[in-house]
Amino acid sequence: MKAQKFYQKAFKFIFLFVLVIFLEIPTVSEAAETYSVGIVGITIREKDTNLVKFMHVEEFDTSPLQHVQENFKDKIVASSDLKKIGLIGVPMTERTKESLEYEEQFRESQREMRMLDEGDTSEVIKLFDKKLDYLIYGYINSISVSHRESFGTSNSIVNVNLSVRIVDATTGKVVCVAVGRGSDSNHGESYKQTFKLGEDKIEQDSLFKAFQKAMDQAIVGIIKQA
Repeated sequence: MKAQKFYQKAFKFIFLFVLVIFLEIPTVSEAAETYSVGIVGITIREKDTNLVKFMHVEEFDTSPLQHVQENFKDKIVASSDLKKIGLIGVPMTERTKESLEYEEQFRESQREMRMLDEGDTSEVIKLFDKKLDYLIYGYINSISVSHRESFGTSNSIVNVNLSVRIVDATTGKVVCVAVGRGSDSNHGESYKQTFKLGEDKIEQDSLFKAFQKAMDQAIVGIIKQA
């Protein structure tokens, strides 16, 4: 009987000891601090006006660059890597000037991003319907086509070079700059949706794939700086 009571007391002591230690250990699953990030979008440097006025070989529902703009927002919202470090993407609210032509919208985007470059976030903040910690935007620095000879065959490659910036929504201070480069074969499944950049014909799908790769690289750069 004495031995039984001894073991019961010992068991209770060990149980209470383990319970105290368990309660003192912080829960690993506890959510990290999160930040609300307004996604302004991506545009081009003002000097590269040739990139705005693509010569369409065929008619598109939307401009290739407009599609890239939407893809930029979707990529950030859906990125599990950015969510892991607490960056929650909030797409820009719809503009009130619905009647603006695409090129006018693009010039407006360029103007807003110039303001962000200068540290002025006051006007851009008004385009969102919630309080933000940061604003994220980007620039397509270049889109180019290179040609490589391989076994007597010329291979066309589309290249995208971009940069992404994150600024403090309150102070306008730049807290992160990340760059990305992506390339993709310009010989895809079809030539149905193409446009011209100078004398080069570029497939829309090739541009989008190269852009996706460049964005993936930029997101890795953001993670490293977090």
